[in-house]
Amino acid sequence: MLSYVLKIALLTAALASPWPAGVDLPRGQMVDEAYRHEFGRCDQEDRFSGHAVRGCRNDPNAVTALRRLPGGAIAYSSKLAVDLDGSPFACSPNHGRMDQCPTSLMLPDGKGGEVPVDADRIPYVVIPFAGPTDVRGRFTKLTGVDVGDFGYVTYHGVTIPVIVADTGPFEKLGEGSIALHRALGRELCATRDTTSTCMGMIDDVESIDGDVVTVLFPHSARHDLTPTTMAAIIDREVRRLRTSADLTLAR
Repeated sequence: MLSYVLKIALLTAALASPWPAGVDLPRGQMVDEAYRHEFGRCDQEDRFSGHAVRGCRNDPNAVTALRRLPGGAIAYSSKLAVDLDGSPFACSPNHGRMDQCPTSLMLPDGKGGEVPVDADRIPYVVIPFAGPTDVRGRFTKLTGVDVGDFGYVTYHGVTIPVIVADTGPFEKLGEGSIALHRALGRELCATRDTTSTCMGMIDDVESIDGDVVTVLFPHSARHDLTPTTMAAIIDREVRRLRTSADLTLAR
């Protein structure tokens, strides 16, 4: 039986190597510069659209661009924070204060119930949503990107297909699952049990502080995902969407 480390190495290679490496943020039209600048304001003042918030100055969004590409995809450059939601660790009694078991995207368990998207297994990203009425869901309203949509993330020449599986506060943009961080070369789990379930994270779980390019395809969600088929569908759908949008040439 393959060791967990070897399995992860093979999975990362399978996800990363066939994908053309992205170098720059693809060109396109600015979505809403006033909105984008609010992330910068939050990084400096912990304020967003007139609302006092906490955490931007300590973990800046670093949103340097937010664009709509010629084919309709949304691209942005930002930091990449860490999301554990949906992972066995987040669903265990030992989870951190900010960790949650459910994810915004839930999957059928085959028994009439639902299970979260596993942050330790599926590379996913998080979009801003929760907040007061005037800012709640503004990212989705401006971009069309919603939970379940597909996309990809590029960092330092590695490109990983992803799905939007979770939502966060309105003032934070740039967050991904621990599986995404692992695929980008960052192993954040410190200890695993005999079933390879993560039992503890490294001491300093920090964001990638910037220059992470995320491209998302609005209205691309499917409703036939299951925990078993999800990884393969993400890879296949993003390849199809990226080819049809000709994003390898749109730089």
